[in-house]
Amino acid sequence: MDMRRWKEVLTRRSSIWTLGLCMTGILVLGGIVAVDQTRRTNEKQAVETEIGDLAMLDDQGKEDRENEGNTQENSDLTADGTVSGNEAEGNQDASAADDPAAAAEVNGTGVADEAAVDGADLGADVSEGASDADGADSGAGNETVSGSDTSGNEAASGSEVSASADGAASMDGSAADGEAAQASSTGVISEQLLLMEGIDFSSENYLMWPAAGTILIDYSMDGSVYFPTLNQYKYNPALVIGSEAGNQVLAAAKGIVESIYVDEETGTTLVMNIGNGYKLTYGQLKELAVEEGDIVEAGTLVGYVSEPTKYYSREGSNLYFAMTKEDQPVDPVQFLE
Repeated sequence: MDMRRWKEVLTRRSSIWTLGLCMTGILVLGGIVAVDQTRRTNEKQAVETEIGDLAMLDDQGKEDRENEGNTQENSDLTADGTVSGNEAEGNQDASAADDPAAAAEVNGTGVADEAAVDGADLGADVSEGASDADGADSGAGNETVSGSDTSGNEAASGSEVSASADGAASMDGSAADGEAAQASSTGVISEQLLLMEGIDFSSENYLMWPAAGTILIDYSMDGSVYFPTLNQYKYNPALVIGSEAGNQVLAAAKGIVESIYVDEETGTTLVMNIGNGYKLTYGQLKELAVEEGDIVEAGTLVGYVSEPTKYYSREGSNLYFAMTKEDQPVDPVQFLE
């Protein structure tokens, strides 16, 4: 009897424990499912918020690009109109200055045409008057005489213009310097002027080192090189020579200062024409010792190394030194002594 009761008690307790374990398991699973559902809901909301932000940024970027494009288009239209007008005027002036003989010939031709027209009109009038009085032959004779006088005046005018052209062509040394200054202001220097001044760089010549220092970034147009400040690889058409600010910058060869301008990347920049299509470009300068149009001998001081622009803040102060041949990049190292 006791054994039966004992077995019943054990059986009931086992059932209670089993039921309790089942309920506990159900509660635990329910909690896990609830937590997982909450996590998924939060993630979904975060993704939807991020997508909304990206869409908003994309729309704003498109609007900014459209506004920038319109502004740039207006600037280009204004610049094109101004440049075209100046260019046309410059070409006209350059043509007249470079070839006075041609201008004289055109003027002579105009005088001849005008004289021929006047002579024909005068001859016609005289011929008509003479026909009424004496006959057609007198009118023809007067017309011939008028044409001869006009031809003589035309020849005289042409001779005077030719003489003026010959006089303008014969200039002394001071006139050549003035021409160099004027030519540099327009960015065009004639080969005749370069040869006259003995500026005749060739592939057999050498360049002087323009400043004390070492090469930080080498010339490279076959492959890209690393620019620390920009944190990117790109082609480099020049030498970046590390040099202390205030160091002297010397002319690497004899030439004419063609232009001086300020560039956002290379700062104050000087371009020197050294003849035969070769040009040298010096960047990161300050306190220039030369001006546009100056004829500079090799080794002459042209300026000093400046503090670096924001494009070379990590590289430090340096001299930007580039060389071109017919406006195509050339490695300066091939010519440096």
